[in-house]
Amino acid sequence: MRLQTVDGLSAYLASVQDDVASVIIGKRTVLRARTASDAIDMRLTIDERVKDLALKFGTQVPKSKLYRFPKELASLPGCLFHLRRGPLLGSIVGHEDERSVLRNLFLNASFDLSFRMLAPRCIMHREGGTFEELPAYDLAMQSNAAVVLDHGTDIFIWLGAELAAQEGQSAAALAACRTLAEELSELRFPAPRILSFKEGSSQARYFVSRLIPAHKDPTYEQESRFPQLRTLTPEQRSRLKSSFIHFDDHSFCEWMRSLKLVPPEPS
Repeated sequence: MRLQTVDGLSAYLASVQDDVASVIIGKRTVLRARTASDAIDMRLTIDERVKDLALKFGTQVPKSKLYRFPKELASLPGCLFHLRRGPLLGSIVGHEDERSVLRNLFLNASFDLSFRMLAPRCIMHREGGTFEELPAYDLAMQSNAAVVLDHGTDIFIWLGAELAAQEGQSAAALAACRTLAEELSELRFPAPRILSFKEGSSQARYFVSRLIPAHKDPTYEQESRFPQLRTLTPEQRSRLKSSFIHFDDHSFCEWMRSLKLVPPEPS
């Protein structure tokens, strides 16, 4: 049997599939999270693994104690950040029994379902019935839009308050989003729950809690990681900014800096 070799570290790292690595790391980590206390420990373990990867394969910023995460693995930290704060290891699902069921399902799931349970997919409904895929950031919660969030075992449809107030348009957007949700889950087993709700409703917290709170980041970082913001008018951006509620959860960039790492550039 012949094994392929590479000439350098960069080529070696480029051969790693970020999504596959995320699922493997995720399953090894979740396997050890047997209790709520274990889950907290595993969140800290993820922090250490991300730091280890940066120290081993990244580069130190000149005249600084910060390290850059290797650009060849740029999407890996984001997936692991979703893992540590999502329902598998985080506290966004209400009861430990529910989290235990999700962990068992994740450990036995196919690759595609496992990856979607790690990293939610965020899709915004556009005027004219088209859809645009966006990063799973809370900046997608724009009051004049409808958003579909696919998190593997659950698919959420969120209607902004401004859109919901327009009866005809909101009905058409909701129907289009339901059709998309059914298409996304057509061959998935077990079939995910499809839940829809309006901005500001009590159930909307299940949607909001799964999005990275990027509203806390500086404007230049928001635009770099969520370019769709540039299409908004100043008035729309002001309304979006004022709609967020302050809480202590880290954004992705804040989390990386707390580990003494430079957030990787968006791919």
